[in-house]
Amino acid sequence: MLESLTNIEYWKTFVLPTTFSPEQIPDLSSKVAIVTGGNAGLGYETSLALAAHGAHVFLACRDQEKANEAIERLERELAETAPHIHPRIEFLYLDLADLRSVARSANQFLAKGLPLNILVNNAGVGLSPPKLSRDGIELVFAVNHMGHFLFTQRLLSKLIDSQPSRIVNVSSIAHEFQLPLGGIQFGTIGQADAESPAVNYSRSKLANILYTKALSRRLRADGHDRVFVNAVHPGYCLTAIDDDSEKTLGKILSTVIIKTRSWMGRSASTGAISQIYCACAKEIEDKQLSGRYFVPDAHELRPSPYAMNKELQERLFKYSEDFMVKRGLLSHEPRM
Repeated sequence: MLESLTNIEYWKTFVLPTTFSPEQIPDLSSKVAIVTGGNAGLGYETSLALAAHGAHVFLACRDQEKANEAIERLERELAETAPHIHPRIEFLYLDLADLRSVARSANQFLAKGLPLNILVNNAGVGLSPPKLSRDGIELVFAVNHMGHFLFTQRLLSKLIDSQPSRIVNVSSIAHEFQLPLGGIQFGTIGQADAESPAVNYSRSKLANILYTKALSRRLRADGHDRVFVNAVHPGYCLTAIDDDSEKTLGKILSTVIIKTRSWMGRSASTGAISQIYCACAKEIEDKQLSGRYFVPDAHELRPSPYAMNKELQERLFKYSEDFMVKRGLLSHEPRM
């Protein structure tokens, strides 16, 4: 499944002019945002851009020490580049690999009584060694999809109440690679090593787009047409996503990948443009853009046939929801 790589529309995006830049971000002083994995890489740059325009930003991370260091760095940068801004940046504990912890984190935010206008589901893991999460889910799928699914669904009523609001799911062009027939083999999600690390990663990134489309459709059907849900591929970026690759690929291949990324990768600040666009660009609301997939830089593209498969979108949503309901983490409530 390499449709984008053979699609002239994908390659055109490499030469099309960028139509959005951080300078076009509107005033966000009345907005509250959560950025998962906001302490580093794309998440840090997204947090910086939102805070620089007045948003109250929560860095949802597992490591409080690293988050606090990131907050201090953000405050220093903003003091230099936007001295008129008095940043409101906070830490929110979030361990996406532990679903009960995810539910507690969502409750902790809801208890603050704040609106929620922007949710950027940015955190993720790459080619990790085979492992099950605490809930018995293949770890990459657990973090990249299931944790974010639960976090978003637990916060959804607040996002609806805070309309206009945005949900941004960070996917990847890898959603087209190395996938088995059917796109997602649901029977192997509870097995650590049933698939290769590459399949595990691609499957999780496909899930990000499937969920985006299923959720957007539900919101529209229920009349919540000012909650905009979109997915993005940030590009080949220089981030820490390859940190665990030596454990799965070996030292030589891992070194090659890391070196290649350092030579050819986009900076995190450039890679974050598409997700910043989806998080706050006026165009999203003006043109009613929801359930879409964007590639660098803020250009819409049709994702793979699997990602466009409505039956697969619905099957993943039901699988994810049923998994949570059985564990008392969500309820099958009447549609809003």
